[in-house]
Amino acid sequence: MIFSKESLIQSMSGASCFSVLQMLLLVILGAVLMTNQHYHQLLGNDIKRSGGGLVFTGVMYLLTTGLGICSARTLNKFLMLLQFIVLATLIFFQSMFGFVLLGKTVATYSSTEKLSCLSFGAYETMAAVNRSRCDEFFLSDEYAGITLVWESYIVAAASDGNARAMLLNLQKDNVCCGNGLPLHCFDDTRAFPTSHPAPMLLQQRIKCSDKNGIFYLATKDCSKYGRCEYDFPSGTCGQNPVTSSTRGCGSFVFDDLNSQVRAIAVVALAFITFPITFLIFSLCLCFKRRDEDVLPPIEFVSKAKIHANG
Repeated sequence: MIFSKESLIQSMSGASCFSVLQMLLLVILGAVLMTNQHYHQLLGNDIKRSGGGLVFTGVMYLLTTGLGICSARTLNKFLMLLQFIVLATLIFFQSMFGFVLLGKTVATYSSTEKLSCLSFGAYETMAAVNRSRCDEFFLSDEYAGITLVWESYIVAAASDGNARAMLLNLQKDNVCCGNGLPLHCFDDTRAFPTSHPAPMLLQQRIKCSDKNGIFYLATKDCSKYGRCEYDFPSGTCGQNPVTSSTRGCGSFVFDDLNSQVRAIAVVALAFITFPITFLIFSLCLCFKRRDEDVLPPIEFVSKAKIHANG
């Protein structure tokens, strides 16, 4: 029987050992979230904080390992109750941080919308209501996060050959050039959101080559009369003329990094199943009184009646 005392004790011991694996998983996932600055730039510093929360939760699972083994060996009710409380608390923390991460990956603008807004031909021919929607996107914190990531790519590519190769491949694979919508620059002098890391290149969100122009700032790879048709392109793509099929890469950057954070959140939430099972075993063992849940033998009942009748 799965809920026999012996089975529960074995399950508790096994679950305690699994807590070590749970700890390793959460520490690795949390460390990835804490150290990847592009996640913070795109989705905000809450990603870093949630990563730290997962690391803390993972380390605390070591406590449940010790409690589980001691509870299974001694069958001490107090230790079982303490383990139940600790497990319930850790499950709450793991769920909270997982759902925070998952909530951060819910985009205000769909991938299709972002791609259309960053495509020169689509933007030029779209209806006024859709163009207004795109203009809202360009002013949003979501786009500001994309810009922070792209500018950090540009800064890294200036001194790191591997970073430059990655950026060139990103543009080549997605048939795009630069970050934003080509030939549609507009000055946005606002500072980047305080919920995101400090910018690595420009202090304002969008800066054009001149106050009322549609051209972006000139770069080493793109400079025509001191200006550029593309938003910080890398490589020779910035020298190509803008056509109806030309588009910026911001949408692809967002989808790639956002999907990585979402995957981490889903894994963290999926692994809540195991501590919940551990919790159930702990609770069952805590209320267990007999080695086997069976009815007393018939002889015992007969003797009990005789004794009762005096």
